[in-house]
Amino acid sequence: MTAINDLLRNFYKDGTSELHWGKIIASVLFALLLLSIGLCNRSKKQKLNSERERDHRYTIGVTGVKHHNIRSSQPTVNFYYEVLGKQYEGTESIGASYEKVVTPNGGRFFVEFSTNNPSNGKLLFDHPVPDYIRSFPDSGWIDITEGTLKGWAPE
Repeated sequence: MTAINDLLRNFYKDGTSELHWGKIIASVLFALLLLSIGLCNRSKKQKLNSERERDHRYTIGVTGVKHHNIRSSQPTVNFYYEVLGKQYEGTESIGASYEKVVTPNGGRFFVEFSTNNPSNGKLLFDHPVPDYIRSFPDSGWIDITEGTLKGWAPE
């Protein structure tokens, strides 16, 4: 309870038991601002995910630099991919189960991207690109089943 009392003590005028309404209102407004920013970011991420899942294709992504981010316990990796001759870049968090699988600076994984917004791409760590695949269709694959990919294997 002492931590709560110490926090509440900040909302009183110095040396009195009178509430400082300016501090209270500013604190509430700041908390509401942080909450609204968090909700907007979450809503934007959900919108991008649903757009990508609704109208998606696949291409090959190549990993770049791996970062250990201060804001998260999960490392991230930059990745690059191409759709219709234009190069795109993204950053993906690496879950604990994939940390040993991800090869920075040259690892090849499939990328799921939105056909309406190709910059909306997600690196699929659970789908590494087989070594026999060296090229890809300009507009990407509709799916990445083995039957679809066989056509891209050298004879």
